[in-house]
Amino acid sequence: MFEQRSFLPLAVALLLSGCELFGGGGGGGGTGGGGGTTFLFAQGFTFTRRDDRNVYLVNDADVQTASALTQSGNVRTPSFSRDGRSIVFVRGTSMDSEIAIVPSAGGIVKTVVSTSAQQRNFKTPVFSPDGLQVAFSFDNGVSTGIGLITVDGTNARLLASGGLSQGSPSFTPDGDALIVAAGSPGLGYTQIERITLATNAVSNVTNSLGDALSIANRLVISPDGTRAAYDGIVSSGASRIFVIDLSTEAVTQPYPAEAGANDSFPCWLSDTAVAFSSDSGGNDSIYRANLPTSAGVSLLVPKAIEPWYSITR
Repeated sequence: MFEQRSFLPLAVALLLSGCELFGGGGGGGGTGGGGGTTFLFAQGFTFTRRDDRNVYLVNDADVQTASALTQSGNVRTPSFSRDGRSIVFVRGTSMDSEIAIVPSAGGIVKTVVSTSAQQRNFKTPVFSPDGLQVAFSFDNGVSTGIGLITVDGTNARLLASGGLSQGSPSFTPDGDALIVAAGSPGLGYTQIERITLATNAVSNVTNSLGDALSIANRLVISPDGTRAAYDGIVSSGASRIFVIDLSTEAVTQPYPAEAGANDSFPCWLSDTAVAFSSDSGGNDSIYRANLPTSAGVSLLVPKAIEPWYSITR
């Protein structure tokens, strides 16, 4: 099992109304998947759980107490806006899904875009750095592509693919481009590409993923834009966390992986640390690994998958 070292939380506040202790009962939220519950959120994680698939929130100061921001279930891959005030996520089934936004303080869930004949099975939505747009991946029945839309559901745009399937978009820090996972349709994401938003031009970043055969779920650029983390499928069929230097294309694994475990959905805690979810020991938890390498990892949040951390700048 992973080495579990203590994590020093930041001093932040949480209003406990509508929250739950891990191992306890239901959380907050309101009618229609959102509600009037108010939370004082400063910095921490949003995530889902495998058993009920809602959007959850924890502050660094109290990772044992979770706030549920939805009740509808069927939620996947929540992520924060840069200011930490909003969370975007996918909810629904692969054939009938929508991208929605909920305030991290709690409140009404607002739909941004819903399934159409040309776009379904939405995945991994992320905010632009200015918080005005959302990039996401979708399935058109033949391949996967990248969409861009403003948070009010207008100005929808399909981005160039270069003939490849694309997924898991991640904005560069300046918001001028997206880094995306890409590959031949039906053969997985085997490379990384860049889409320049002003020109819609696609350029190759690398065809080398180190020991990973393909990118499984998420590719995410570091806050300073120099690296990207991804969960890669290795020859055993398990998923592992990798970090690539976007200038040198050097790929590393930031910690010794546990045999038999699946590590997935990396996110950045800082320019030099990543978090990810793992089923190590048969339990879903969020862990931390420091860069460039670490002898082990630290347990951060129990009973959680698909994490995203609020890095406010």
